[in-house]
Amino acid sequence: MAGRLGDGGVLRDWLDRAVPALEAARERIDAVNVFPVPDGDTGTNVLLTLRGAADEVAALPAGADGATVLRALARGALLSARGNSGVILSRYLGGLAGAASASLPDALAAAAAAARSAVAEPEDGTVLTVAAVVAEAARQEAALGEGETAALGAGVAAGRADLARISAGHPVLRSARVVDAGACALLVLLDALAAALAGSAGPVDVAWLDAHDAAEPAGAGAEGAAGAHGYEVVALLRVDGDAGGAERVARGLADALAAVGDAVAVVPGEGLVTAHVHTAAPADAAAALGASGARWTATVRTLLGAARPVVACTASGAVAAALADGGAVAVLLPDGTPAGEARDAVRRATQEAQVPVHAAGDARAAGAAGQGTVVVLPGDRLDAAALDPGWVVPAGASDDAGVLASLAALAVPTSAGDTATPAAPTTPTPTTPTTPTTPTEARP
Repeated sequence: MAGRLGDGGVLRDWLDRAVPALEAARERIDAVNVFPVPDGDTGTNVLLTLRGAADEVAALPAGADGATVLRALARGALLSARGNSGVILSRYLGGLAGAASASLPDALAAAAAAARSAVAEPEDGTVLTVAAVVAEAARQEAALGEGETAALGAGVAAGRADLARISAGHPVLRSARVVDAGACALLVLLDALAAALAGSAGPVDVAWLDAHDAAEPAGAGAEGAAGAHGYEVVALLRVDGDAGGAERVARGLADALAAVGDAVAVVPGEGLVTAHVHTAAPADAAAALGASGARWTATVRTLLGAARPVVACTASGAVAAALADGGAVAVLLPDGTPAGEARDAVRRATQEAQVPVHAAGDARAAGAAGQGTVVVLPGDRLDAAALDPGWVVPAGASDDAGVLASLAALAVPTSAGDTATPAAPTTPTPTTPTTPTTPTEARP
């Protein structure tokens, strides 16, 4: 990529600024998240996605050039993508990486186009529109002979200035009187890039988000807003074979997922595909993933139900739905999943469960501060050698019945000093439940 954006050091500086900026902005972005459903997790999902990208970049040699850093950044985001917003962001970053030799305005335009291509039914008034506005304003500034730092600054300024007007063009956002949460996250990310290009001192200023505060938290009074599509499924697929294999899998999977749900976003990468769908039947989404021919793992969560710091594993889409109903992040691990890939999937899920976005305020704050404890119910999906010594694993959670029973029996903090034991998931009913013992730390 031309100019300082081709400098790997500048890109590392971008991530060093962007991660703390999104940490500072996360709660404010979550608060305005009402589309595609008001589940209040866009800021959290983008932050987790970007942390994964930063981890991938951190593993590179210190002198890696900009193109290499961008490729690693896009791959890390693809591996770590959370939610609809994280999947779209991973495609945006992939667009930047694919335009590594272009001018900055052209790279921004390529990224905006790539993000739009990730969504089966793109809607204007969202982050997709704002990304295009940023790119066009940057192009116009560059046409005046200004440098890339000024061009990006003009693009971000235009996106922020038009954010309320653009969001008001979307019926859901207009009705809720909020701006698009994904657009807010993108603008924070690009603010950090502008600061890295300029070499400016100090943290990225996210105070402008205060002007877009929601009147009430996302999801308040909107329990039925998810409609029939009550679960979010996010899958990572690994595609062997030629370079075009991921593209072919992504095209077929997008159609298959559109038949079982909505909010479909599918992003191909180098041997990888990340997919997102909201669905009433996780088992149907699992069937579509299985028909892709690729190896896959997936997480299943309820869209608006209570969330708990618990990860539960199964091979069954129906059981995953019951586990998600009980507040867990369910991890679908099909038969034959390699142990390393299964463990990686559970590790990603534990990060997601660390700060449950629908949890009570005190529990969520503890997770954000790194004080939360995540319980892992492995079922028969992970053997002892694949268990992380930092996971808390109750005895007895060794099959689907044991996992369901363990989830029902766990007492999980709901606020400081309080615990609650939720009712057992009612479907599917295990026929031979086992009785879990007090949770203990697993040993490899």
